[in-house]
Amino acid sequence: MAPKASPTATTSRTTKAAKKRASSDAEGLALSSRGAAEYTLSPDREAELRREAESLGDSTMYFPGKLARRVIWSSRIQLAAERDAADLVRTPFADDEPPLTREEIRGFRDKIELLRATQSRWQAAQQRQERAAADFQTPAAEAAQIKQALLRFFDLRFKKSPEGQKRLMAIRAGSGDADLVQDVSDLLLLCSEHAEALQKAPRGEAAAVARLRELSPVLARMLADKTFTPEAQRSRKLRDAAYTLVVHAERRLRAAAEYWYAGTDKLKDYAPFPVARGASAGGEEEGEADGASEEAEPEDSASEEAEPEDDEPDEDGDDQESP
Repeated sequence: MAPKASPTATTSRTTKAAKKRASSDAEGLALSSRGAAEYTLSPDREAELRREAESLGDSTMYFPGKLARRVIWSSRIQLAAERDAADLVRTPFADDEPPLTREEIRGFRDKIELLRATQSRWQAAQQRQERAAADFQTPAAEAAQIKQALLRFFDLRFKKSPEGQKRLMAIRAGSGDADLVQDVSDLLLLCSEHAEALQKAPRGEAAAVARLRELSPVLARMLADKTFTPEAQRSRKLRDAAYTLVVHAERRLRAAAEYWYAGTDKLKDYAPFPVARGASAGGEEEGEADGASEEAEPEDSASEEAEPEDDEPDEDGDDQESP
């Protein structure tokens, strides 16, 4: 049996890997921010790129996360393309594909900035939703407890009433936050029809109904807050579209670079962003699609496999795995 690595050795390797990754990211940030003081994405240019992104429709790719590293990587490719523009613009693309231009190479930087901006806006919407979802839990738990207590009262009251039992079954059916809010509303209607009996009930049912009436509008408002609005959903879709623009731009630059620099060290500057093996088809697969492997990754970069993808909540506010 092979001896286990000591905790000290494991910690040392982890520390070295972290330092290597930090050094790589710091270098990339310096590259990506070069000239940042005199460069901003103008409102007009952003609006133009938004229209281009929105024109993609449903053919967008899902952004897998890791914005900082993704921006660094794309910025390296953009800087390499500016350096090699004299060669790249002479690439003999097929007749059905437009030639590469210096304007397109310079414009790649704008697409990277659009991705950064749209991700920031999406994250702000996501954080608001996450806070609302957390705030919802306490009153929801109290409402669920009151609901069960009142249902016990009505189970007894409707013991010989098939119609009443059907109403109770409908209230008990379903699950989830939206169902709870609806159940509270339905239960309060039932309580109003049997208010006199509830007032006489000996286990505090009348007080429970009064408290449930207080919670009902609160829960409805908080449910709306924790559910993504159409505007937030559009924000996420635009973020994905901006990411798709970046990927498409990179692929054109990579194709041109492969024509000019195949078999040379220069081609490493155009390596695809490394993707963890087994990544889902909804994410970025360009490393495999372009025939490149993680061996093409520059030596100073860390592998993506060590870092899990970011999870995002779905449009109803519940967590989901990244596609």
